[in-house]
Formats: sequence, structure tokens, C-alpha cells
Amino acid sequence: MTTSSSSSFFFGSTLILCLIIASLIAPSTSNYLSDICIKSKSPKFCLQVFGLNPHRRPYELTLEAINLTLTNASEITKKIHIFTDQTNDFNLKDIYNYCLDYYQFVIDTLRSAEENFLERDQYFDVNDAGIIAQLNAYRCENEFQRKWGYVYDSTLARDNENLSIFGSIVVSAVGLLYNSTLVKT
Repeated sequence: MTTSSSSSFFFGSTLILCLIIASLIAPSTSNYLSDICIKSKSPKFCLQVFGLNPHRRPYELTLEAINLTLTNASEITKKIHIFTDQTNDFNLKDIYNYCLDYYQFVIDTLRSAEENFLERDQYFDVNDAGIIAQLNAYRCENEFQRKWGYVYDSTLARDNENLSIFGSIVVSAVGLLYNSTLVKT
């Protein structure tokens, strides 16, 4: 090997090594919104409800996910009250009352989780609230099939599915936040 080819090899190797080191220590500019939505039950739905502003940090996205889920659960609760008032079917009233209990528990859990999140930086409550939203949406949906001798089409199928998706977004958001070095900005 000649002197010029060995110095070229050394220079090239040094340059590659410097680029590798620089890429490892350079701050990552991830699209957190995409990271959250891809892990949710419905990435398309997630992107639609969050909008296309990818410049939010995990902390902001987690708080927004909590608030979107709270709003959704509250709106569905109002809808269930209307359905309860409009039906004369005792079994449907019973189903709606169960669903109201499930949704109210989701709302209470989300509010408590939000408070603990904002005041004490407790993330596990947020994760639990997201799981409870998914579980209680499933429970409400199953109430329509529980009445012996009766078959009811769920009037809340889409709402229950949406709450379940919102719950998955909360879990995904807090998971990203928990694993992020950018906890608060």
C-alpha cells in the first residue's frame, strides 16, 4: 500500500467513524405523533383526531390524549342519557344504566389520572385509565348481548369502538412519554 492510499484509507475511516459518533450523540427529531398513532388501535383515526401538527412533545400529546378521551366519554354519556329517556324497554334501560356506570368510571378514572399526571408526574395512573377506557367500552358493548331471550342491536357500537381507540391512544401516548427523555417541555 502506498503512503497516499493508506492516508486516504485512514482519512475515510476516520470520517466514517466521526459520522457514526455524531449520529449517536445528535438529538433525535422524531415525529412523536406518528410514534403514538402507529401503536394505537387505529392509526388513521388517531391522526384525524390529533390533527396533522407533528410538533408536539410526548408530554403535550399525552395530556391532549387524556382530554380527547375525556371529551369523548362525556359526549357518549350524554347520548346514553338521551337513549335511556327515550326508551320504554326495561331491558334497554338496564343496559344503558350499566353503560352509564362504565362510562362514568372511565371519566372519573381519567380525571384522577389527569390530576396525578399534572400535579405529581404519575404516569402509571394514565396508563391504567387508558386500559380502563378500552375495557369498559368492551363491557358496555357486551351488555347488549347479555339479556337472556333477547337480541339487541347495539346503539352504541361505534361509540364504544371510538372509546376503545381513544383508550389505546392514551396508553400509547403515556408509553412514549414514559420511555422518552423529553418528559416535560
